[in-house]
Amino acid sequence: MDRKQFDVLHAGCLTALANFVSEAEQTAAMLEKCTPEPMSFGQRLDLLVQESEEEQAHGVYLDTKHVLREAAKLGYYNTN
Repeated sequence: MDRKQFDVLHAGCLTALANFVSEAEQTAAMLEKCTPEPMSFGQRLDLLVQESEEEQAHGVYLDTKHVLREAAKLGYYNTN
């Protein structure tokens, strides 16, 4: 792996992190709107879908970070 490939991998990791944070913020915003009364069925479904999106984004971030960490442990070389 050369420096350019490593940089692309690092950028992908940062993008995955930003996507995860965005999804987590959306979930938090939905939870902030909760009231003392039970949520409607529609609200529950919306929250369930959003939590699934957040979990998927988290998984992508963790997978991307794992690949980046392995590349960092092995190092990279410059072919120029």
